[in-house]
Amino acid sequence: MKKIYQYSVIAWLSLLLWASGVQALSEKKVDSVSERESSKTVTFIFAGDIMGHMPQIEAAYNKESGSYDFLPCYQFIAPYIRTADLAMANLEVPLAGKPYSGYPRFSSPEALLDGALSAGFGVMQLANNHAADRGGHGIESTIEAVSRRVQCVGSYLNEAQRDTLYPLIVNVKGLRTAILNCTFDTNGNPVPKPFIVNLIDTAQIHRDVARARREGAKFVIMTIHWGTEYELKANEEQRQLARYFANTGIDLIIGSHPHVVQNFEYVYRQDSVKVPVYYSLGNMISNQRKENSNGGILAKVTVDVKSHKAVQCTYLPFYVYKGDLNGKMQYYIIPTQWYSSQRDIELPSQDVSALKLFESNTLKRLSHIETFGE
Repeated sequence: MKKIYQYSVIAWLSLLLWASGVQALSEKKVDSVSERESSKTVTFIFAGDIMGHMPQIEAAYNKESGSYDFLPCYQFIAPYIRTADLAMANLEVPLAGKPYSGYPRFSSPEALLDGALSAGFGVMQLANNHAADRGGHGIESTIEAVSRRVQCVGSYLNEAQRDTLYPLIVNVKGLRTAILNCTFDTNGNPVPKPFIVNLIDTAQIHRDVARARREGAKFVIMTIHWGTEYELKANEEQRQLARYFANTGIDLIIGSHPHVVQNFEYVYRQDSVKVPVYYSLGNMISNQRKENSNGGILAKVTVDVKSHKAVQCTYLPFYVYKGDLNGKMQYYIIPTQWYSSQRDIELPSQDVSALKLFESNTLKRLSHIETFGE
């Protein structure tokens, strides 16, 4: 999409009024996922990359109705996601309409989003390397589709909208929280004006954190698309950025992009406060079947409302099973510990082996923090 929009003064005023309306709607949605009364703690859950490869789209298609259904994918993981006061994930595909396509230039049906939201997600991150796969049209249609359902962060129709809605401020059970979102790149695909996809710009991030604090945020979360694909440990650039973010005043860092689960650590900022860093949560759902990329984790972080500090960091490993259950070929997200202890479903032996290997690898990599949901 190469067309550059030009706005008259009247058009700009219209955009500002529209953005104000979206902000009011955003605050209304926050009330629906928050309690007006204060609480001692708030629980956040984060998930990794929601992908839309063509085999996933084909598996979700219903020939009789001519529609797509991704709801079955989340049936086993949803009870864990719904334990959060607020849950969020990285939507790594544009919802740009037909023709649908997978890698390298994605476009998924809106039903892909509906499947994820059925599990309880309340915020979708949009700044990632595939955000501009379908140009300005894809950015616009994705923002429109997501914002009709839940809140989103990271991509914007124009500067006026970003200035109005970013950082995303949510009031969760009395904890005023700012959510930031940015990406290292858009795969070389240009982001046409006036659209904006937040990039990793340390000076801009410093300004964004300062604005969040001015607007009353007591807890600041950075959700960031970074790192090297399929590397199981964060690289030096990630580690340096994490320390910069911590010293800028960010309280929690959640990473995505490598498509595998990377290491976790605490970084200490100058005031000695420790900041949790989940460098990569792996895939939420995808068609990737190789070892370590065929699953991911939910990160669960509990924050003390009075001290505004993360007091507990845990995780839940899960495996993505591509196969048949009850006569339906689909991609099913299966918590590994739940499968091992409950055995309510039976998987083929090769998938049981892959599930156990994924769980074992992940438990070793994150051995210094606990799992949840057993």
